[in-house]
Parts: sequence; structure tokens; C-alpha cells
Amino acid sequence: MNRRLVLPGLVLAALALAACSTTTGGTANPAPSSPQDSASSADGGGGNGAPKVSSPLDPGKLKSDPCSVLSPAQRSTLGLEDGTPRSTNAGTSCAWVYQGDETRSSRIDIAADPNTDGLAGIYDLYAKGGKDQYEYWEPTDVSGYPAVYAATKDFRAQGQCKLLVGVTDTQAVQVFTQIGNGPGATDPCPYAQKAAEAMIQTLKEG
Repeated sequence: MNRRLVLPGLVLAALALAACSTTTGGTANPAPSSPQDSASSADGGGGNGAPKVSSPLDPGKLKSDPCSVLSPAQRSTLGLEDGTPRSTNAGTSCAWVYQGDETRSSRIDIAADPNTDGLAGIYDLYAKGGKDQYEYWEPTDVSGYPAVYAATKDFRAQGQCKLLVGVTDTQAVQVFTQIGNGPGATDPCPYAQKAAEAMIQTLKEG
């Protein structure tokens, strides 16, 4: 396969959906799938239309060993190097850089969102004035799990995308991508989708 991207340090504070910044030059050329634009149906998952998680997953790995949520085979398919764990006041995340990216600028980060209300808490924030703060808010689903692309600043044209996925009604997962060069530099969200799909498969397998 072609080279793919990886995102390092993703832990964004619980509800800080803004992705900061500048991109630099690595090249990531995975074969991403297109993100879905429509949301899972809102079944009253807990607040302001947040979809309910019908088949909850055990989020234990996300908290104890986030780098284990992408298996060696999945990393190879996605074109990622081994993950690097990162700790912040918000919790622990894992960052994976895309193979062959000499600038180390193309990466994926995955972390358990510290908000204990899951997607419901994020939808709550959006409903309480967030509509005027979020530059993008696009409900979707990932392998049948409710999700939303959301950030207070829209840097997708600069290679950044933030995806939040509900794995239980009280636990969401942040998947953040930063693509330096290549097709993903202006369309990074499919890369976040691919990583999230792989993560869900790992959690399903236990």
C-alpha cells in the first residue's frame, strides 16, 4: 500500500474540540474511506439528541494502554509506525506517525475523552451555545457507533480533523488526525475514520 499518515499527541482537553494549527511537510498516502455525512439516528442517548450506543464496548484498553487499540496488523494496513503513549492532565493518549514521513508531521492520535457523559456531554456543550462556537459539527457513525466530526476551529483544509466516537453512553473516544502532505493534507477526515474503524474492531475483539 502507499504510505499513510499518523497523528502524534492528541489529547485535547475534554471538550476542547479545537484543533490548533500549522502543518508541515510529511506525505501520507493511505487508502481512506469517505466519512459518512449522516448521523446515526438519535435515540435519546442522554442529551440534546445524542445517539444512544446500542452495543457498548469495553473502553478499558483506551484508558490503561491506548497504544494497544491498534494491532500490529492494523498499523501495517494503515501504514503507521508503533504508537507512542502520551500523558497529560486530561489522561493518556497514543500517537502514531505514518511510515516514511521524514518530517514526522503526519499522524493520528487516539484518546479516551475525559468527559464522563460520553457523546451526550459533547452534544450538551454544542446545544448550550456551542452552535455559535463550532466551525464544523457533522454527526456520522463509525462501524455502527455514533460519532461526530467537530471542532471550534476548522483546519480541515490544513490537514487536521477531529472525530469523537461513542463506545458507551458514558465514554467517547477522540480520534485526531494531522496530515502534512499528500491527498489527506486537504481531506484528512477519511484518515480519522479509518483509524476509528480499526480501533472499534480491536475493542470488539476484547
